Amino acid sequence: MSQTVKLEYGAIQPLLSGKMSKNPLIGKIINKIFGYTNIGNYARSLVFRRHMSVLPLHKMNKIMDLGCGYGEYSFMMARALPAVKLTALDLDQDALRNVRYAQSKMQLPNLSIYEGYLHTVPENDFDLIYSVDVFEHIKEDEMPFSDAYDKLRNGGYLMVKMPHITQSSVFPAKWFAEHETWLKHEHPGQVFLLKDLENRFKKAGFDVIFAAQTDGILSRFAWELAYLAKKGGSILQLMSLPVCKLLVKADLLFTGGSTSKGNAITVIGQKK
Repeated sequence: MSQTVKLEYGAIQPLLSGKMSKNPLIGKIINKIFGYTNIGNYARSLVFRRHMSVLPLHKMNKIMDLGCGYGEYSFMMARALPAVKLTALDLDQDALRNVRYAQSKMQLPNLSIYEGYLHTVPENDFDLIYSVDVFEHIKEDEMPFSDAYDKLRNGGYLMVKMPHITQSSVFPAKWFAEHETWLKHEHPGQVFLLKDLENRFKKAGFDVIFAAQTDGILSRFAWELAYLAKKGGSILQLMSLPVCKLLVKADLLFTGGSTSKGNAITVIGQKK
């Protein structure tokens, strides 16, 4: 088990945040006082760390962040596991430009950055490939389950976290119309129930070793409060953070990390 591996998320936000990077000193102060400031990412990180605890991270040699985005999970894992070779993979040139900039400051020798599709990565035999909120951006018939299977060593793991096909909410949906419009365009792959995602793993040849539905109503409430507070300006957003973070932690505490009405699903499969 990997509970002894200390995963600290969000430490490099001052380097990756557009607002904070424009005012580095203020960004560092805000980060020091308030911690990580994006509630959606904060909630995802807590769930991710909980899920990672079921895996033997301390025994692994090669890990890939599939769809790394701005690299926050890549940096977290590379810092926590200095003996592991971590590959951050993405197609987004702008995002990878930020990752490379952060890497130039962090100088983590065990982190490499690769631009391209999974099947073009020259290395194989990964112990773990994880993907956090990426597959929903991919059409169902193009999701790289088989490519991940091919890139893993025998006994290696694939973890996919993504939104559930249906979403519970607290406030009226019309308050988030702009976000809903974005989702319809950006999430062509948000099509699975938890059992559907498990079946996709099995179809690709994996044994499912873990499955959970997370991000319950309190976590959703926290996201909605943060979304509305952000519209009110930076000061209101910062003032809302302690309450929102408390709601996220309460959600995990009360649900035990799994709820049948959660807005997110995670499956971990092991290559046979």
